[in-house]
Amino acid sequence: MIPNNDDQNEEWDTHSPVHSLNNQNNHPNNWAKIIYFHTQWCWVLLALASLALQASRQVDTSPTHEDIMYFGELGITFAFDVEIIIRALADLPNWRLFWMQGKNVLDLALAISCSVIQIPAVRNSNVYEWFTILQLARFYRVILEIPRMKPLLVRADNIFFQIIQLIDVIHIACCVR
Repeated sequence: MIPNNDDQNEEWDTHSPVHSLNNQNNHPNNWAKIIYFHTQWCWVLLALASLALQASRQVDTSPTHEDIMYFGELGITFAFDVEIIIRALADLPNWRLFWMQGKNVLDLALAISCSVIQIPAVRNSNVYEWFTILQLARFYRVILEIPRMKPLLVRADNIFFQIIQLIDVIHIACCVR
């Protein structure tokens, strides 16, 4: 808690990062929460770097560029795996809090799926190019950091699922005939 200098009386500002770090899990020395709080912008920049790396892919890529992309994707995937572990540890001892936030569940699913596609058997298969959409999906973090974009992203997400449901209905209707 830090003193609030706006008022004449001695009130304490309970919205400071230090107070929220200490108060949410009733565990004042949660090092993982402190680490995540101080590095959360790094993860947004890493998501942007992941998009830039994917955007640099070309049809006629040199072997050196292929190696840079391979090790870059591998490093970024490992970094996001470490980040999701830090976020899970940050919610200890109340580990159920981790599952209550949709962002945590989505990022865990992306971390696991992006790790799986880095396995050589998957990476060297024909479906790898299709699975790179999972690496591109990390870009939603950058969008959420732009003011007033979260409601638009949620609205677009709802529209996307409605389109998928419509395609499913049309597919079922065609198959029933």
